[in-house]
Amino acid sequence: MKILVVNDILQGGGVEKLMYDFVTYYKDKYDITILTDKRDFDFENVYPPEVGYLYQMEKDYPVSNHFLKRRIIKKIREQREKKLKNKIRSMNFDVLLCMKESWIMMMAMTYGDYIPKRFAWVHTDYTKSYYTKHWFNTADYEVEFMRRFNNVVCVSKVIEESIKKVIGDPGNLLVRYNPVNKEDIINKSMEEVSDIKRSKRPLFVTVGRLNIQKGYDILLEVCNLLNSEGLQYDVWIIGGGESWNNYEVLHELEDKIREFNLKNVYLLGERKNPYKYISQADWFLSTSRYEGYSYVSQEACILKKPLMLTACSGVMELLGSEENGMIMENSYKGIYLGMKSAIENPDLKEKYMGKLIPESAKCYWDDRLDTIEKLFS
Repeated sequence: MKILVVNDILQGGGVEKLMYDFVTYYKDKYDITILTDKRDFDFENVYPPEVGYLYQMEKDYPVSNHFLKRRIIKKIREQREKKLKNKIRSMNFDVLLCMKESWIMMMAMTYGDYIPKRFAWVHTDYTKSYYTKHWFNTADYEVEFMRRFNNVVCVSKVIEESIKKVIGDPGNLLVRYNPVNKEDIINKSMEEVSDIKRSKRPLFVTVGRLNIQKGYDILLEVCNLLNSEGLQYDVWIIGGGESWNNYEVLHELEDKIREFNLKNVYLLGERKNPYKYISQADWFLSTSRYEGYSYVSQEACILKKPLMLTACSGVMELLGSEENGMIMENSYKGIYLGMKSAIENPDLKEKYMGKLIPESAKCYWDDRLDTIEKLFS
Protein backbone atom coordinates (compact mmCIF):
# COMPACT_ATOMS: atom_id res chain seq x y z
CA MET A 1 0.00 0.00 0.00
CA LYS A 2 1.30 3.44 -0.95
CA ILE A 3 0.45 6.36 1.36
CA LEU A 4 0.84 10.09 0.70
CA VAL A 5 1.04 12.16 3.90
CA VAL A 6 0.43 15.90 3.43
CA ASN A 7 1.32 18.72 5.82
CA ASP A 8 2.42 22.34 5.56
CA ILE A 9 5.64 21.81 7.51
CA LEU A 10 7.87 18.90 8.44
CA GLN A 11 8.79 19.92 11.98
CA GLY A 12 6.85 21.98 14.49
CA GLY A 13 4.40 21.02 17.22
CA GLY A 14 2.06 18.20 18.19
CA VAL A 15 0.73 17.67 14.65
CA GLU A 16 4.23 17.15 13.30
CA LYS A 17 4.97 14.80 16.21
CA LEU A 18 1.84 12.80 15.31
CA MET A 19 3.00 12.66 11.68
CA TYR A 20 6.50 11.56 12.68
CA ASP A 21 5.27 8.84 15.03
CA PHE A 22 2.82 7.46 12.46
CA VAL A 23 5.30 7.47 9.58
CA THR A 24 8.20 5.94 11.49
CA TYR A 25 5.94 3.27 13.00
CA TYR A 26 4.54 2.16 9.62
CA LYS A 27 7.55 2.84 7.36
CA ASP A 28 8.42 -0.88 7.06
CA LYS A 29 4.83 -1.98 6.47
CA TYR A 30 3.76 0.64 3.91
CA ASP A 31 5.41 2.69 1.17
CA ILE A 32 5.10 6.21 2.64
CA THR A 33 5.88 9.60 1.08
CA ILE A 34 5.55 12.98 2.80
CA LEU A 35 4.53 16.13 0.91
CA THR A 36 5.10 19.57 2.48
CA ASP A 37 4.55 23.09 1.24
CA LYS A 38 8.14 24.30 1.34
CA ARG A 39 11.23 22.14 1.34
CA ASP A 40 12.74 21.30 4.73
CA PHE A 41 16.45 20.79 4.14
CA ASP A 42 16.70 18.87 7.41
CA PHE A 43 14.49 16.02 6.16
CA GLU A 44 17.27 13.45 5.83
CA ASN A 45 18.39 14.14 9.42
CA VAL A 46 14.87 13.66 10.77
CA TYR A 47 13.29 10.82 8.80
CA PRO A 48 14.76 7.42 7.87
CA PRO A 49 15.77 6.75 4.23
CA GLU A 50 12.77 4.47 3.62
CA VAL A 51 10.45 7.50 3.69
CA GLY A 52 10.00 9.49 0.48
CA TYR A 53 9.84 13.27 0.38
CA LEU A 54 8.18 15.79 -1.95
CA TYR A 55 7.59 19.53 -1.61
CA GLN A 56 5.68 22.24 -3.48
CA MET A 57 8.54 24.72 -3.64
CA GLU A 58 12.25 24.94 -2.91
CA LYS A 59 11.79 28.33 -1.24
CA ASP A 60 9.26 31.15 -1.14
CA TYR A 61 8.42 32.61 -4.51
CA PRO A 62 9.53 36.25 -4.87
CA VAL A 63 6.98 39.04 -4.43
CA SER A 64 6.82 41.87 -6.97
CA ASN A 65 4.61 44.88 -7.67
CA HIS A 66 5.59 44.79 -11.32
CA PHE A 67 2.77 43.38 -13.48
CA LEU A 68 5.01 41.46 -15.90
CA LYS A 69 7.16 40.00 -13.13
CA ARG A 70 4.04 38.84 -11.28
CA ARG A 71 2.85 37.04 -14.40
CA ILE A 72 6.22 35.36 -14.81
CA ILE A 73 6.25 34.25 -11.16
CA LYS A 74 2.69 32.92 -11.50
CA LYS A 75 3.65 31.00 -14.62
CA ILE A 76 6.68 29.45 -12.93
CA ARG A 77 4.53 28.40 -9.98
CA GLU A 78 1.85 26.88 -12.22
CA GLN A 79 4.46 24.91 -14.14
CA ARG A 80 6.00 23.65 -10.93
CA GLU A 81 2.61 22.55 -9.57
CA LYS A 82 1.69 20.84 -12.84
CA LYS A 83 4.97 18.92 -12.85
CA LEU A 84 4.44 17.87 -9.23
CA LYS A 85 0.84 16.78 -9.93
CA ASN A 86 1.99 14.57 -12.78
CA LYS A 87 4.73 13.05 -10.65
CA ILE A 88 2.34 12.28 -7.78
CA ARG A 89 -0.27 10.82 -10.13
CA SER A 90 2.37 8.53 -11.67
CA MET A 91 3.23 7.21 -8.20
CA ASN A 92 -0.26 5.64 -7.85
CA PHE A 93 -0.96 6.27 -4.18
CA ASP A 94 -3.69 4.24 -2.45
CA VAL A 95 -4.22 6.46 0.63
CA LEU A 96 -4.08 10.22 1.25
CA LEU A 97 -3.57 11.45 4.83
CA CYS A 98 -3.94 15.22 5.29
CA MET A 99 -2.56 16.13 8.70
CA LYS A 100 -4.29 19.50 9.24
CA GLU A 101 -7.39 21.53 8.51
CA SER A 102 -7.66 24.75 6.47
CA TRP A 103 -5.57 25.35 3.34
CA ILE A 104 -3.62 22.14 3.91
CA MET A 105 -6.83 20.32 2.96
CA MET A 106 -6.86 22.32 -0.26
CA MET A 107 -3.22 21.51 -0.89
CA ALA A 108 -3.88 17.81 -0.28
CA MET A 109 -6.76 17.74 -2.74
CA THR A 110 -4.78 19.70 -5.33
CA TYR A 111 -2.42 16.75 -5.64
CA GLY A 112 -4.41 13.81 -4.28
CA ASP A 113 -8.01 14.19 -5.44
CA TYR A 114 -7.63 11.02 -7.54
CA ILE A 115 -6.44 8.87 -4.59
CA PRO A 116 -9.11 6.28 -3.64
CA LYS A 117 -8.98 6.65 0.15
CA ARG A 118 -8.68 10.16 1.61
CA PHE A 119 -8.61 11.27 5.25
CA ALA A 120 -8.00 14.62 6.94
CA TRP A 121 -7.30 15.62 10.54
CA VAL A 122 -8.70 18.60 12.47
CA HIS A 123 -6.90 19.78 15.61
CA THR A 124 -8.57 23.17 16.20
CA ASP A 125 -11.60 24.10 18.27
CA TYR A 126 -13.72 26.06 15.77
CA THR A 127 -15.62 27.82 18.54
CA LYS A 128 -12.35 29.35 19.76
CA SER A 129 -10.51 29.88 16.48
CA TYR A 130 -12.52 29.77 13.27
CA TYR A 131 -9.49 30.76 11.21
CA THR A 132 -10.38 28.40 8.36
CA LYS A 133 -13.02 30.90 7.17
CA HIS A 134 -10.16 32.92 5.68
CA TRP A 135 -9.53 30.10 3.22
CA PHE A 136 -13.00 28.70 2.53
CA ASN A 137 -14.93 32.01 2.78
CA THR A 138 -18.21 30.29 3.66
CA ALA A 139 -19.17 27.52 6.06
CA ASP A 140 -21.15 25.73 3.34
CA TYR A 141 -18.10 25.54 1.08
CA GLU A 142 -15.92 24.18 3.89
CA VAL A 143 -18.51 21.51 4.72
CA GLU A 144 -18.70 20.52 1.05
CA PHE A 145 -14.92 20.40 0.86
CA MET A 146 -14.71 18.16 3.94
CA ARG A 147 -17.10 15.74 2.23
CA ARG A 148 -14.45 15.10 -0.41
CA PHE A 149 -12.60 13.05 2.22
CA ASN A 150 -13.77 9.60 3.31
CA ASN A 151 -13.52 10.82 6.88
CA VAL A 152 -12.48 13.94 8.75
CA VAL A 153 -10.71 12.84 11.93
CA CYS A 154 -11.19 15.01 15.03
CA VAL A 155 -8.61 14.61 17.81
CA SER A 156 -11.22 15.04 20.55
CA LYS A 157 -14.99 15.02 21.05
CA VAL A 158 -14.87 18.76 21.71
CA ILE A 159 -13.36 19.36 18.26
CA GLU A 160 -16.07 17.27 16.60
CA GLU A 161 -18.83 19.22 18.33
CA SER A 162 -17.17 22.57 17.54
CA ILE A 163 -17.18 21.81 13.80
CA LYS A 164 -20.86 20.87 13.87
CA LYS A 165 -21.72 24.01 15.83
CA VAL A 166 -19.76 26.52 13.73
CA ILE A 167 -19.96 25.26 10.12
CA GLY A 168 -22.33 22.30 10.23
CA ASP A 169 -22.00 18.53 10.04
CA PRO A 170 -20.36 17.14 6.87
CA GLY A 171 -21.55 13.68 7.92
CA ASN A 172 -18.12 12.03 7.91
CA LEU A 173 -16.66 13.21 11.24
CA LEU A 174 -15.19 10.76 13.72
CA VAL A 175 -12.96 10.99 16.79
CA ARG A 176 -9.55 9.36 17.05
CA TYR A 177 -7.16 10.27 19.86
CA ASN A 178 -3.53 10.86 18.90
CA PRO A 179 -1.20 7.93 19.64
CA VAL A 180 1.38 8.66 22.33
CA ASN A 181 4.54 6.55 22.64
CA LYS A 182 4.66 6.05 26.40
CA GLU A 183 7.79 3.88 26.51
CA ASP A 184 9.76 6.25 24.28
CA ILE A 185 8.74 9.26 26.41
CA ILE A 186 9.79 7.58 29.64
CA ASN A 187 13.13 6.46 28.19
CA LYS A 188 13.95 9.93 26.84
CA SER A 189 12.93 11.60 30.09
CA MET A 190 15.84 9.84 31.80
CA GLU A 191 18.47 11.67 29.74
CA GLU A 192 20.58 14.20 31.60
CA VAL A 193 19.85 17.93 31.27
CA SER A 194 23.23 19.58 30.80
CA ASP A 195 22.45 22.92 29.14
CA ILE A 196 20.67 24.50 32.10
CA LYS A 197 20.99 23.99 35.84
CA ARG A 198 17.85 23.43 37.84
CA SER A 199 17.61 25.56 40.99
CA LYS A 200 15.87 24.58 44.23
CA ARG A 201 13.00 27.00 43.46
CA PRO A 202 9.63 25.67 42.23
CA LEU A 203 9.97 24.96 38.50
CA PHE A 204 7.23 25.36 35.90
CA VAL A 205 7.96 23.80 32.49
CA THR A 206 5.86 24.56 29.42
CA VAL A 207 6.28 23.18 25.91
CA GLY A 208 4.80 24.59 22.73
CA ARG A 209 5.35 26.58 19.56
CA LEU A 210 6.08 30.26 20.01
CA ASN A 211 2.81 31.62 18.69
CA ILE A 212 -0.17 33.58 19.98
CA GLN A 213 -2.17 30.41 20.65
CA LYS A 214 0.09 29.27 23.48
CA GLY A 215 -0.42 32.43 25.55
CA TYR A 216 3.24 33.00 26.39
CA ASP A 217 2.74 36.76 26.15
CA ILE A 218 0.23 36.51 29.01
CA LEU A 219 2.55 34.19 30.92
CA LEU A 220 5.34 36.79 30.87
CA GLU A 221 2.96 39.48 32.12
CA VAL A 222 1.96 37.16 34.98
CA CYS A 223 5.62 36.43 35.80
CA ASN A 224 6.28 40.16 35.99
CA LEU A 225 3.55 40.53 38.63
CA LEU A 226 4.67 37.45 40.57
CA ASN A 227 8.25 38.75 40.61
CA SER A 228 7.11 42.17 41.84
CA GLU A 229 5.57 40.37 44.82
CA GLY A 230 8.90 38.73 45.60
CA LEU A 231 7.84 35.15 44.82
CA GLN A 232 10.64 32.69 44.05
CA TYR A 233 10.26 30.24 41.14
CA ASP A 234 11.58 29.47 37.63
CA VAL A 235 9.92 28.97 34.25
CA TRP A 236 11.40 26.99 31.34
CA ILE A 237 9.76 27.56 27.95
CA ILE A 238 10.58 24.81 25.43
CA GLY A 239 9.68 25.39 21.79
CA GLY A 240 10.50 27.08 18.53
CA GLY A 241 8.40 29.23 16.24
CA GLU A 242 6.53 28.39 13.08
CA SER A 243 8.09 29.22 9.74
CA TRP A 244 5.93 32.30 9.14
CA ASN A 245 6.23 33.91 12.57
CA ASN A 246 9.34 32.44 14.18
CA TYR A 247 11.48 35.54 14.49
CA GLU A 248 8.65 37.98 15.16
CA VAL A 249 7.17 36.09 18.13
CA LEU A 250 10.56 35.04 19.47
CA HIS A 251 11.78 38.63 19.47
CA GLU A 252 8.59 39.87 21.11
CA LEU A 253 9.04 37.41 23.96
CA GLU A 254 12.74 38.23 24.29
CA ASP A 255 11.91 41.94 24.41
CA LYS A 256 9.34 41.38 27.16
CA ILE A 257 11.80 39.31 29.19
CA ARG A 258 14.32 42.17 28.97
CA GLU A 259 11.68 44.82 29.64
CA PHE A 260 10.45 43.06 32.79
CA ASN A 261 13.94 41.85 33.76
CA LEU A 262 12.66 38.28 34.09
CA LYS A 263 15.88 36.56 35.08
CA ASN A 264 13.94 33.50 36.22
CA VAL A 265 12.25 32.87 32.85
CA TYR A 266 14.25 30.92 30.27
CA LEU A 267 13.47 30.60 26.56
CA LEU A 268 15.26 27.34 25.79
CA GLY A 269 14.15 27.12 22.16
CA GLU A 270 13.24 23.99 20.25
CA ARG A 271 14.53 20.73 21.70
CA LYS A 272 14.49 17.30 20.06
CA ASN A 273 13.95 15.78 23.50
CA PRO A 274 11.59 17.95 25.59
CA TYR A 275 10.84 15.08 27.97
CA LYS A 276 14.08 15.37 29.93
CA TYR A 277 13.13 18.98 30.72
CA ILE A 278 9.55 18.06 31.68
CA SER A 279 10.96 15.40 34.01
CA GLN A 280 12.71 18.19 35.99
CA ALA A 281 9.48 20.12 36.56
CA ASP A 282 7.47 20.57 39.72
CA TRP A 283 4.54 21.52 37.49
CA PHE A 284 3.75 21.09 33.83
CA LEU A 285 2.19 24.39 32.77
CA SER A 286 -0.04 25.19 29.80
CA THR A 287 -1.24 28.78 29.28
CA SER A 288 -2.89 28.18 25.88
CA ARG A 289 -5.71 30.42 24.72
CA TYR A 290 -7.19 27.38 22.95
CA GLU A 291 -6.26 23.77 22.22
CA GLY A 292 -7.68 20.75 20.46
CA TYR A 293 -6.63 17.90 22.72
CA SER A 294 -3.25 18.81 24.14
CA TYR A 295 -0.62 16.34 22.97
CA VAL A 296 2.13 17.48 25.33
CA SER A 297 -0.20 17.47 28.34
CA GLN A 298 -0.74 13.76 27.73
CA GLU A 299 3.04 13.32 27.59
CA ALA A 300 3.45 15.18 30.90
CA CYS A 301 0.75 12.95 32.36
CA ILE A 302 2.80 9.90 31.37
CA LEU A 303 5.73 11.39 33.31
CA LYS A 304 3.36 11.76 36.28
CA LYS A 305 3.82 15.52 36.48
CA PRO A 306 1.07 17.61 38.14
CA LEU A 307 -0.82 19.44 35.40
CA MET A 308 -1.67 23.15 35.56
CA LEU A 309 -3.78 23.93 32.48
CA THR A 310 -5.90 26.83 31.29
CA ALA A 311 -9.56 25.93 30.76
CA CYS A 312 -9.77 25.28 27.03
CA SER A 313 -11.05 22.56 24.71
CA GLY A 314 -10.25 19.01 25.62
CA VAL A 315 -9.03 19.76 29.14
CA MET A 316 -11.96 18.10 30.92
CA GLU A 317 -11.94 15.36 28.30
CA LEU A 318 -8.30 14.72 29.19
CA LEU A 319 -8.53 15.09 32.97
CA GLY A 320 -11.96 13.60 33.52
CA SER A 321 -12.26 15.55 36.77
CA GLU A 322 -10.88 18.73 38.33
CA GLU A 323 -9.42 16.44 40.99
CA ASN A 324 -6.86 15.19 38.46
CA GLY A 325 -5.23 18.53 37.61
CA MET A 326 -5.37 22.25 38.32
CA ILE A 327 -7.62 23.95 35.78
CA MET A 328 -7.05 27.71 35.65
CA GLU A 329 -9.47 30.31 34.37
CA ASN A 330 -8.32 31.11 30.83
CA SER A 331 -7.21 34.65 31.63
CA TYR A 332 -4.38 36.73 33.05
CA LYS A 333 -6.02 36.55 36.48
CA GLY A 334 -6.57 32.80 36.27
CA ILE A 335 -2.94 32.05 35.38
CA TYR A 336 -1.69 34.42 38.08
CA LEU A 337 -3.83 32.82 40.80
CA GLY A 338 -2.90 29.30 39.69
CA MET A 339 0.86 29.89 39.66
CA LYS A 340 0.79 31.90 42.89
CA SER A 341 -1.12 29.16 44.66
CA ALA A 342 1.40 26.54 43.51
CA ILE A 343 4.39 28.66 44.59
CA GLU A 344 2.98 29.54 48.01
CA ASN A 345 1.74 25.99 48.69
CA PRO A 346 4.57 23.58 47.77
CA ASP A 347 2.60 20.61 49.11
CA LEU A 348 -0.13 21.26 46.52
CA LYS A 349 1.78 19.43 43.81
CA GLU A 350 1.49 16.22 45.81
CA LYS A 351 -2.27 16.46 45.45
CA TYR A 352 -2.06 16.20 41.67
CA MET A 353 1.19 14.27 41.12
CA GLY A 354 0.39 10.98 39.43
CA LYS A 355 -3.30 11.50 40.20
CA LEU A 356 -4.22 11.07 36.56
CA ILE A 357 -3.12 7.47 36.20
CA PRO A 358 -1.66 6.96 32.72
CA GLU A 359 -3.29 4.32 30.59
CA SER A 360 -1.24 1.32 29.58
CA ALA A 361 1.45 1.75 26.94
CA LYS A 362 -0.61 -0.46 24.63
CA CYS A 363 -3.71 1.70 25.07
CA TYR A 364 -1.83 4.94 24.41
CA TRP A 365 0.17 3.60 21.48
CA ASP A 366 -0.82 0.32 19.81
CA ASP A 367 -4.58 0.63 20.30
CA ARG A 368 -4.71 4.24 19.10
CA LEU A 369 -2.54 3.47 16.07
CA ASP A 370 -4.73 0.48 15.26
CA THR A 371 -7.90 2.60 15.24
CA ILE A 372 -6.24 4.95 12.73
CA GLU A 373 -4.90 2.15 10.53
CA LYS A 374 -8.31 0.47 10.39
CA LEU A 375 -9.66 3.54 8.60
CA PHE A 376 -7.72 2.80 5.43
CA SER A 377 -6.47 -0.80 5.66
